[in-house]
Amino acid sequence: MKKSILFTSTVLFLGWTACLNATEPARWIISEQREFLLGELDGVSITSDGKLILAPAVESLFETEEAFIYSAVVDDTGTLYLGSGNNGKIFQVSSQGRGVEWAQLEEPAVYALAIDSGGRFYAATGPNGKVYRINSRGEAQVFFDPQEKYIWTLAADRQSNLLVGTGPRGVIYKVDSQGQGDTFYDSNEAHVTSLEWDLDGNLLAGTSPGGLLFRFASDGSPFVVYDSALQEIKSISVDRYGNIFAAALSRPQETPQPLPAGQAMPAVNNTPQQSNGVAGAPRQDTVQIAGTEKGARLEIYKIDKDNLVDILYSSNDELAFDLLVRSNGNLLVGTGNKGRIISIDPRKFVTFLAETPEQQITQLLEWQGNIYAVTSNLGWVFQLLSEPSTAGAYESRVMDARMLSSWGVIGWRTSNPEAASIRVYTRSGNTEAPDQTWNDWKGAYSDARGSQIESSPARFLQWKIEFSADGNTTSLSSQGDAVESVTISYLQRNMAPQVISITGYPPGVALNKVVIPNAGTGMVPGGPDQVHVRSLPRSIRALGVSMPQPPPRRVYSPGAQSLSWVGIDPNRDDLLYSVYLRGEGETSWRLATEGMSENYYTLDGISLPDGTYTVKVVASDRASNPVQQALEGELVSKPIVIANASPLLELEAPQVEGGQTVLRFKARSEVSVIYQTEYSVDSGEWYILFPEDGIADSGSEQYSLETEELGSGEHAITIRVVDSVGNIGTGRTSISIP
Repeated sequence: MKKSILFTSTVLFLGWTACLNATEPARWIISEQREFLLGELDGVSITSDGKLILAPAVESLFETEEAFIYSAVVDDTGTLYLGSGNNGKIFQVSSQGRGVEWAQLEEPAVYALAIDSGGRFYAATGPNGKVYRINSRGEAQVFFDPQEKYIWTLAADRQSNLLVGTGPRGVIYKVDSQGQGDTFYDSNEAHVTSLEWDLDGNLLAGTSPGGLLFRFASDGSPFVVYDSALQEIKSISVDRYGNIFAAALSRPQETPQPLPAGQAMPAVNNTPQQSNGVAGAPRQDTVQIAGTEKGARLEIYKIDKDNLVDILYSSNDELAFDLLVRSNGNLLVGTGNKGRIISIDPRKFVTFLAETPEQQITQLLEWQGNIYAVTSNLGWVFQLLSEPSTAGAYESRVMDARMLSSWGVIGWRTSNPEAASIRVYTRSGNTEAPDQTWNDWKGAYSDARGSQIESSPARFLQWKIEFSADGNTTSLSSQGDAVESVTISYLQRNMAPQVISITGYPPGVALNKVVIPNAGTGMVPGGPDQVHVRSLPRSIRALGVSMPQPPPRRVYSPGAQSLSWVGIDPNRDDLLYSVYLRGEGETSWRLATEGMSENYYTLDGISLPDGTYTVKVVASDRASNPVQQALEGELVSKPIVIANASPLLELEAPQVEGGQTVLRFKARSEVSVIYQTEYSVDSGEWYILFPEDGIADSGSEQYSLETEELGSGEHAITIRVVDSVGNIGTGRTSISIP
């Protein structure tokens, strides 16, 4: 009976990620908001339903030359006041953009500004938090000193009392117009981070690190409107119907501290969610996009008069610093770290409305329909105009084709098929980030149904769209020539498949294919006999697969020698395998089988002479490529041993001394090595016997057997030898004890 030893041959493979079939053009399609957001915006908005449109024009109004603007307020005349850091300055800016340094305070950061009903101006600072009253000439006097480290927020009531939110003891103070203050509420939180009034004149307060939203009745009694799962209620706003909007955030820190406007941490996700529950109700999980900063999170809530909480928006990409509710019900959100304004309309449609050149939008203000965005890193004031930008551009993220690829066509769908205000370009290169080695932009392409890409073959590709104003405007955006989707086709250059490992199985193990009837849809792609299945697109072929093909079944078959292998193809081509065999000392390979789609094969060892062999597995991608372009990869196994003959025993004449017998013998295998030797006396128990050199590790071993005292009469000694591939040889001798 033929047997063979177990063998394994493995190589490391550091290759490309499989992504498509070489003969099937791949398509890169962008049509959803979350996909467009991975690109760069310049004067372009991204709507909730995944459209690129010209953004409202953003006009720079005033530069403070400060790093941060932490606070802002607008008076009845439309004059803006900006509290900055880290030099304790307050700027006064007219609606026409003429600005001056108006006041200078002792503390480095001006965290809050407020104007009461009598037109009196207040500024709050930190650290060593104080409240200053500033006259029309910009002269500041300490108005209230609560001996707190930070004053984060101010709110003036209808009686010109000033409410002061502090940290790190989380106390709200109520200060009258004479500067006399008392504790209004001790929150047991570390920080009171935001204050606002509801329509009934009740105070709303947000805290950190518990993320609590309080409402205080006229008598000062507290009620928790919402207990957020996040750390901090950063901003509160109220619409004309009494709905409360709140921005909550969390940051990846061991000890939560309030986040001063302009000191955001990056993160990635934007999926509106709804809880439709009372305060504290469980919320649904949100869908995340790759690139998330672990632990950083944003949620925007809408809370109606019945305290029902609706999660309008959640993100692991932006942190919100301020909210502004417009008269039409649209909620504007100032975010970082890309300085974007997000618009959420009453239908919960989220539009990434505009983007400033600075990193964070820390304050949003509106006066007589004029919208102002105040930024940090660096400190600017921008005005968001009602008309769209005269021009805008969108640059896609860089597409990685994983290997050198040829580009097909680029097509785009617009709301206006005859749009003349859209120009499309592409560029390519072989570095992950575009640099000076990339090809220049090619285009503009004119046929939206499909224009041949002119960029050179490469691994990476990027496209951009340039917009120009079409004269159609709405309140804050233009939908005239909206781009709804962009599609790029490309074909990877064919790369050779690889066989990355070959594994042998124990002797006698045969591998049989397991046939599973298709219990899926009943569809049989490629016809009843599936002759044409490989001609069909991969997506159609998958319709006929109800489940993954199981591994082969292992059965015992005398003389069988099985092997399996792992073949991969960078292009995900269909692979066909051929198996070759070569004996030791031979120069030519002999074909055992070819054209297999399975990755395993069982050799009929009985038909092979004893000896040492190597196996070569060749993988070909000819099933997925033209003959002239088909490529192959191969791997050769470690040597295997084919041994059909049983080990031989050469027994010497037994030497009898009294009742003991000494028997010397040699065990020999022509091809393999001796594995184990045993003996039995008179068909009794079997005992293991080591060779004279102590180790059975060669094809020939010498043994010496000494029996115990045996009684007089005839006795039989049986020897059993097993070689390393499982073949068994036996011998027997008789002795006579007087």
